[in-house]
Amino acid sequence: MTLPRHRKLSAFYRRAFGGRVHKVGLRGGFDCPNRDGTISSGGCAFCNPEAALPPDTDPGVTVTRQLERGSARIRRRYGAEMFVAYFQDRTATYGDPAKLERLCLEAIGFPGVVALSLGTRPDCLPEEVLDLLERLAAKTFLEVELGVQTACDATLAAINRGHGSDATRRAFAAMAERGIRTSAHVVLGLPGEGAGEVEATAALLRECGAAGVKLHNLHVLRDTALEPLCRSGALRPPSLEEYASMAVRFLELTSPEAVVQRLVGDAPPDFLVAPDWMRDKQRAVGRIMKLLEERDTWQGRALGCSKEEVCRPVVFAPGPGSP
Repeated sequence: MTLPRHRKLSAFYRRAFGGRVHKVGLRGGFDCPNRDGTISSGGCAFCNPEAALPPDTDPGVTVTRQLERGSARIRRRYGAEMFVAYFQDRTATYGDPAKLERLCLEAIGFPGVVALSLGTRPDCLPEEVLDLLERLAAKTFLEVELGVQTACDATLAAINRGHGSDATRRAFAAMAERGIRTSAHVVLGLPGEGAGEVEATAALLRECGAAGVKLHNLHVLRDTALEPLCRSGALRPPSLEEYASMAVRFLELTSPEAVVQRLVGDAPPDFLVAPDWMRDKQRAVGRIMKLLEERDTWQGRALGCSKEEVCRPVVFAPGPGSP
């Protein structure tokens, strides 16, 4: 039997829930402190929030209706009958906790929803939100996805992120204390970053005990601060070969227990400025997988881990829906 070279999200879900599970992206109508003036009004240099809106999520549509549309689409395409309700617009834990609780309870009450996922920032986890997350984790499988992006404070400042790496450490620690499963969203190839920053970011996630990682390549979207830099030639996103090498190195330095939720970013074609190779995601993922084979390497190898460790069951049970 050929062993996998990284811990795949699909396999993790299948083992946890006994069948095929897919995420349904949801719009909760959240805001972001980096856009509403609390931290900044410009947002992160790479971010266009309109590009991150999931399908089937027109403004004002209820969570239930979004799940009806999204689950039907996924059922037709993939045959899945179990779903993760994924609130992905802007910053899910920013704002009124009562609103968030109401939306989350509506989502987990929908037929077929077996888990809940919330995308947020490390600096948007006040005590009352942590209390709410702890209650939700007792009701269902919950994963909070933190936008870490990089371990490099200079880069975080340059891209107008609005927080430093210490906020990431505090957020992971606060949720670990409450038994909340936490993953990290990172961007490889941010302006000025190279192999050293890739290694530092992987080390930060090991230090924090991230249960999952979602890798994104630096890409440029229209109507962002990076767009004019890219169009002028002052910024060049990594080529596919450069990014594949970064992703492989990151995986080598990632705990074999961490679930790899994504290898390459997504962007709506109408929003994408560069790189053009992102328009063929299967080719991009295939190149990363091929490079792992060419180098005969795997997740955790640089840490002294065997390939077999990528296949071992992950023990983590914060709630009744957890594996």
